[in-house]
Amino acid sequence: MELQNITIKEYLNKHKIGYQMSGKDMVIWCPFCKETDPLGNRILTFHINQDTGDGQCMKCPEKLDYQSLLKKLGVKLKLNYTSKKEAKKIEEKEIDKVGRIIKVDKPEREVNFVEWQETIKSNFPYLLFPAELGLSIIAQILIKEITNPFSLVLVDVPSAGKTITINFFSEIDGLTYATDKFTPASFVSNAANVKKEKLPDIDLLPRLKDKMFLIRDLSTIFSKRDEDLNECLGLLTRVLDGEGLNADTGVHGKRHYVGEYLFMILAGSTPIPPRVWKMMGNLGSRLFFLNMNVKEKSEEELAEQITTLAYKEREKICRTATKNFLYTLWYKYSDGVDWDKTQDKKEYKIIIGRCARLLAKLRGVINVWQERWTDNKEYGYNPPTIEMPDRINQLFYNLCRGHALVSGRKQINQDDLKLIVELAVDSSPTTRAKLFRKLLENEGVMKTNDVETALQCSKPTALKEMETLKILGVCYITQDSYGEVGEPEKTIHLSDDFKWFLTDECRTIRGLPIIQKQEVEKQDTLADLF
Repeated sequence: MELQNITIKEYLNKHKIGYQMSGKDMVIWCPFCKETDPLGNRILTFHINQDTGDGQCMKCPEKLDYQSLLKKLGVKLKLNYTSKKEAKKIEEKEIDKVGRIIKVDKPEREVNFVEWQETIKSNFPYLLFPAELGLSIIAQILIKEITNPFSLVLVDVPSAGKTITINFFSEIDGLTYATDKFTPASFVSNAANVKKEKLPDIDLLPRLKDKMFLIRDLSTIFSKRDEDLNECLGLLTRVLDGEGLNADTGVHGKRHYVGEYLFMILAGSTPIPPRVWKMMGNLGSRLFFLNMNVKEKSEEELAEQITTLAYKEREKICRTATKNFLYTLWYKYSDGVDWDKTQDKKEYKIIIGRCARLLAKLRGVINVWQERWTDNKEYGYNPPTIEMPDRINQLFYNLCRGHALVSGRKQINQDDLKLIVELAVDSSPTTRAKLFRKLLENEGVMKTNDVETALQCSKPTALKEMETLKILGVCYITQDSYGEVGEPEKTIHLSDDFKWFLTDECRTIRGLPIIQKQEVEKQDTLADLF
């Protein structure tokens, strides 16, 4: 029969049905037994021969020939096709598969966004903003058109609340997947001590699909040797494109997952070393960062902390509230959300684009090839590598939409923009982010001594950081000095392209008080005195 003109591989790719190659077989989720692990994650057990199109499940006794398999997958076929081109003109194609929006029962106690905020605020007030970011990330799964994974790393010193924030989202069946240790190689495993047909059972990527991946400690990856780190970041970068992963090794040959593999990441880490920033910049980073900057508690606060409700009890309360809120949201939008982008104001989209342009420049890579800080204090460098802001722009827009959705809206407003303004700065190398924030505090102008004080560094280091922002196009420098007696200090100024970040509008978005311009008092003249 001419049905062979429709290849099963073309069908799976066109309809974004995830599969994994095992020899000549394509392995999909069985349409009969629908095998899952104890956590509800789909296990790929149905093997399809590429040459014949016949399939068989390794868990249940079901077998299907090519024609029956296509029908089971939901294709209403036209008979007597005369060519492959005609075979592709199928009038109706309906896929019998679980959609990416998992179906949940109505929670026993429905929780709205305001109630959730009050719960977090009353137990961990300093963790409200990072927890709100976490909600905005996972909520993106509900918006049908979003196919880009979003990954956020919470950064601070140990015991600052990173793990507690991540724990708010743990143990939510069907929505999150948590781990304490992982390596990017586990996405598509090639373990030599596991038989090839058993590898799909241990692959991480299919278990993450349409969930938020919780990684409590990502610093173990950042502390690897440069060669290993480069490989890990390369794998992570590719997986975060949301298009699956192809892997070829000498042990099991080619293994891959193709199709749409959307998932989100919420991770924690101690401060990121400079070498990691440079390596991520060269690869094209897909990670965003938030410096939590939790203030050190006073003696009185520490004493109060050990006399009130235990940490774990308060964490459990917040975890329950988060679980109930997300199940309420998933129950409300069980069919997903069709977002009308034309209803979002252009002025907000412009601000999103402005933040994307800033971050693209701030995390640009400058490869220095010659330094000389003796006579003329100069150093040579290659032209900076600055990514295009398009991907950041889309991801920032997706994050704003996720925040709007958890807030009960289907259009973005000014409240959603605070998230991206903060991430636009914090997702750049630590020293640059710190210097940029100090520039904003000083109305966009700082002298060399001010930079030394702000960064707590030597003068050569301060001059180098100032020069870096100049090269990246974020600032410009006046009053060039060569260190001779009587010459003025160098002064760094925020570029005109980014002076919006000094405006009252930006301060309002960030929740900062408006700076009142003080009028210069008129001094009495001699005439006034007499």
